[in-house]
Formats: sequence, structure tokens, C-alpha cells
Amino acid sequence: MRIIPSATPISPSDRAFNYGDGVFSTLLVHNQKPQLYSYHLSRLEHDAAAIKITVDTCALETAINEQIAAFSNSSNDISPSKYVLKVHVSGGQAGRGYARSEDNVPLVRFSQHPYPAHYEGMAKQGMSLICAQTRLAIQPLLAGVKHMNRLEQVLIKHEVNEAHADDALVCDTNDNLIEASAGNVFFYSQGEWYTPSLKGSGVNGVVRQCLIDSLLNNNHTLHVGEYQLSHIGNASAVVITNALMGVMPVKSVRMPDHSKLEFDVASESVLELSNLLARALR
Repeated sequence: MRIIPSATPISPSDRAFNYGDGVFSTLLVHNQKPQLYSYHLSRLEHDAAAIKITVDTCALETAINEQIAAFSNSSNDISPSKYVLKVHVSGGQAGRGYARSEDNVPLVRFSQHPYPAHYEGMAKQGMSLICAQTRLAIQPLLAGVKHMNRLEQVLIKHEVNEAHADDALVCDTNDNLIEASAGNVFFYSQGEWYTPSLKGSGVNGVVRQCLIDSLLNNNHTLHVGEYQLSHIGNASAVVITNALMGVMPVKSVRMPDHSKLEFDVASESVLELSNLLARALR
């Protein structure tokens, strides 16, 4: 595994560039502390192994710590108190062809980005969602993995932008609800939380993992299974989660039949889930 300086151009022979052969994770750094750090490290190790890349987790953690320390002391236009750190792990450099040689050394790159300022207002107002026409392919070998091939999400975001929405609920090719364009879905119905299974597709987000652990450890009932869009119609609350937005309430969903579902963004259930995440971040 080799750490590549941020300013180094990406080689035309990089496998991530040519084939999407790599994984990544997006961390929220707050006051020089990466949030949900252990979950990010574990996922990077798991996801890399899923596509046959070996990652030295200890060396990766050291490199991330060094990046955060160096960034906090640098002069730039991004606030060092709260920002986004992306960690990219590439399958390395090689010649033409899909096969990756065992001699390929994985390459790690970092990039820093401003924290999305509009998330704070959105957390109060709630998100307006559509239901994407784009479906996620079912591939159990890559299910849950945050790999670098994100073409489905590119198409979904195009739908979101055309509809002037905040995001979209996304189903797989069997019409099972899976996630949003860049986050996981939880919905609350009759006093219990539900979240879709990711056995065939989707990304197993770090906040999703954290909330599943927190709900079960605090004796809450959580169902993980196969659900369709119709199940959302019976929900009293819906949230989208990811490492940057945390627990983001949904205020409305425009269904495929053009009907509109509305939800209470300040419900006790949403506050409860937000508090569980907040306690995990302490």
C-alpha cells in the first residue's frame, strides 16, 4: 500500500481511473476528530477485501491521522474545524486489461472538501424526495461495498436535479427499496424502525451500521428486510443517513403515481434516532 501526495496527478494507468477498481469512504472531520472513525476504517478494510485489495489498516489509520494534523495547520479556504475528508483506495497502476497482477501495490489518496453548509437548514426543513426511475443492479458480490463505480448514482442524481428535489428513493431491479442516491433509508411504522436489506445491492453506510448497533444495544426493535415503496406509505417518519448529514428527516416523497406523502420532520421518533447517533459520536 502506498500513500500518494494529494497534489500528484492521477496516472492514466491507474486502475481506479480505468475500471473503477477501488473503494472510498467520506469522513466528516470535526475539531480534528474524524467522526465514526472505527466504522470507516472497518468498512475500508472490508470493502477493499471484497474486491481483492489488501489494505494495511494500521498504516491507513496513521496516514489519515497525519493528513488531519497537516490540514489543520495549513492555510486554505476550507475551515479546518469542520470539513470533509475523502479516502480513496485504488487497485494500483497496471497496463491494459482487466486482470490485476498480484504485484500491484494499492494506492491511497486523500482529498479535502468544505462541509455542505446547506445541510444545517435542510435538517430543520426536511428533505423533499422523488422515487428514481433508475434501478440498482443486483450483484451480491458487491452488495454493501462503496466501490468507485458510481454510474448508477450519477444517473439518479440527474433525475433528482431535473425534478428539483433534494434526493430520491432508489429501488433495485426487483422493485425492492434499497437506499437514496447517497445515503441509507430508515422508516418508522407503528412504533418500530425498519431499514432495507442490502444483500443484493446498495452501500452499507457507516451511519447505518452505527444506528443498527445503537438501536439493538438500546433494546429498540429494528427490522432489516425486503420492502417496497408501498411500505413508505404506512410510515410516520422517514430519514436518510450518511456520514455528512447524519440523520436527515424527510418531509415529503413524490410517489411514482404522482401522489405526495408528507411526514413530520420534528417527530419524537426522528429525534430519538438523532440522539442515538449523537451519543455514539461523543
